[in-house]
Amino acid sequence: MEYRRLLMAATEFILSSDRRALANPPLDPAELGVSAVLKPYQIEGVSWLIRRYQLGVNVLLGSDPHLFS
Repeated sequence: MEYRRLLMAATEFILSSDRRALANPPLDPAELGVSAVLKPYQIEGVSWLIRRYQLGVNVLLGSDPHLFS
């Protein structure tokens, strides 16, 4: 039961951080030290990764959507 409670607390933490992230606009690429021109979805993706890093939340990225299924 303790594991389930911890898992629920972690889930709520991540969801609440997502709600806060939606309230904040994506980061400016210049703030990230990026000199290339990024597409809007790339800016959103990099911002998402940086926010996860700042929150101490680990993420796993994969290029093949079927790799982990």
